Amino acid sequence: MAIVRKNILGTLHGSVTDVIYRVRNGKLVAYSRPAKQKISKSKAAISARNKFALTVALAKEINNNSTLSMIWKQSKIKATNAYQKLIKYNSLLTDSDSLTLKNAITPDGTPLKGTDVVFSYDEIELTIDCSKIDTNLLKSDKLFCLVYLSDPKTTASNTKVKPVFKLQLFEFALSNLSKTTTLSFLIDIKDLNKPKYNNGIIYFAMTGELSGKYFHSVTGAVKFI
Repeated sequence: MAIVRKNILGTLHGSVTDVIYRVRNGKLVAYSRPAKQKISKSKAAISARNKFALTVALAKEINNNSTLSMIWKQSKIKATNAYQKLIKYNSLLTDSDSLTLKNAITPDGTPLKGTDVVFSYDEIELTIDCSKIDTNLLKSDKLFCLVYLSDPKTTASNTKVKPVFKLQLFEFALSNLSKTTTLSFLIDIKDLNKPKYNNGIIYFAMTGELSGKYFHSVTGAVKFI
């Protein structure tokens, strides 16, 4: 980059050969034109791009929620912000054509037990038996469920096809939990599951806040299609 101090031809803008001129903060600045990069069409390169696209989509959906974003921000994963931490963590767990049961909506946390998932027609029912969960999680005030629908066979059979999928995060309020509580949640995915997908995973986690710090469970994951 260079700053042009004087210009006898008047104000320049645009490009001349390999130099691009722009006015920034009242100064005429010259940039070298970036070299054109050839995008690889190899199977490995396409798979890597598809994997990254899936990871980014997952990270965006989670990071758009203020609670989950703050939880990732407070995590000990080495990255500059919550979004980058999400990508760093989940990129190692994503396949080239699909998310997996190892992907997560929360970082490592308190184990989550006593859960059951049943899928019928266009509804997912998630049940949590609080008698089996850790006592610390009884202070949770939110339950998050992320539904992932995909068609990995289409992507796998043709590497030129971008991953075909849908993601949607659901949030439920929790209160007055005790060891005698049984929680049941119905998630309607009728509109989400159009057209019908052949692969579905639900991710879920419990979260809460005490004295300005968030706590959370590990992410549970169940393949329902």
